[in-house]
Amino acid sequence: MAPPTAPTSLPDYVADGLPKQDDETLRDTQEYIDQLLADRERRREEPVTEDELPDDADVVEEGSDGTVYHEYRTCSDDSCQCMTGGPKHGPYAYRAYRDGDTVRREYLGKAESE
Repeated sequence: MAPPTAPTSLPDYVADGLPKQDDETLRDTQEYIDQLLADRERRREEPVTEDELPDDADVVEEGSDGTVYHEYRTCSDDSCQCMTGGPKHGPYAYRAYRDGDTVRREYLGKAESE
C-alpha cells in the first residue's frame, strides 16, 4: 500500500519532513496544529474594539460578521472646504471585521445623514 500523498498546498519542506518523523512527534505536531487553528478561530470571533476603529467612527451595529460604523471623511481636493476645517463629507458606512490578526474595512456606501 502506498503512503498518503501530501496536499499540493503544503510546502515541500513540510511535505518532505513529516513522513520522516516518529509517531510521537507526528501526534505532537497534530496537537500543535489543532491549537493553532483553534487560536485563529478564537481571534476571528473577537469583536473589533473601538480603539481599532478610526477616531471619529460612530459605531452603529456590532454583530458576528463585524462592526458597522459611520465615518465622515475629507477628500483630496485642496480647494474643498473639508480640507480647511469646514464640514467633512459623509457619513459613509463601513464594516470592520477580523481576517486572522488583521482588521479589515469594507465600504458599505453612503449612510443616511445623522
